[in-house]
Amino acid sequence: MKNKLLTLGTIAVLLCTVFMVSTASASPKGIDLEGCHYNLNIIGKKVDWNGGGSYDNPDRHTIFVPEDTAGFSIPVYDEGVYTEVPGVQIRMSQGEEFAVLDGNAFDDGVASFQLAPGKYKVYITAKGKPGGSTDVTGWVKCNETYYFDIGSLTVSKKPVWDDATDLFYVNANEEPGAIDLVSGEPMWVFDYLEALYNYDAILYPDPLYLWQYDNNGNKLVQVRFYPV
Repeated sequence: MKNKLLTLGTIAVLLCTVFMVSTASASPKGIDLEGCHYNLNIIGKKVDWNGGGSYDNPDRHTIFVPEDTAGFSIPVYDEGVYTEVPGVQIRMSQGEEFAVLDGNAFDDGVASFQLAPGKYKVYITAKGKPGGSTDVTGWVKCNETYYFDIGSLTVSKKPVWDDATDLFYVNANEEPGAIDLVSGEPMWVFDYLEALYNYDAILYPDPLYLWQYDNNGNKLVQVRFYPV
């Protein structure tokens, strides 16, 4: 059998099939973005909601979280100081494809989402009525002792989309100075996790990235990932 080389056009078509095709009319309002993207819906439900399933089908594009996360908290050991921050966790990893690994944050306060290979521009917005606000903070965590945030934003219903790309990059000012893995340009967070493990696998055996998702009334938050 002869090997067939994929042209750039063929690759683009395959990517569009994987990502879902966007058109000019579907692009985020106020942002000049066209082309392929992956869409993730974070759906807020009443705190007593029980969907009756595991919601671990990787082909899903939805994660269910409490509409009001006041009863949920996340333990944080930020530079050695223990505290708790409000919200549920959306843990993020990077693998072979986009996938919702755990779409239900009600059972244990944790949901899981996997990004496909590469780096992305990330945009986020709130939709639906009556609307509310959501505070989203990106955290690097390892072994319950090494924990720091790399940025946050507040998402509320408005005509434009918020740029959440910075939540996926670690800069030198954000990481604790004792580690000092970042110099110069900010580092893609999953590259940072790999560098952290390679720096000291004993101290940092299982580094991960998560969103602290503190929801205050939003019933639908959409996140779009555009390959760069």
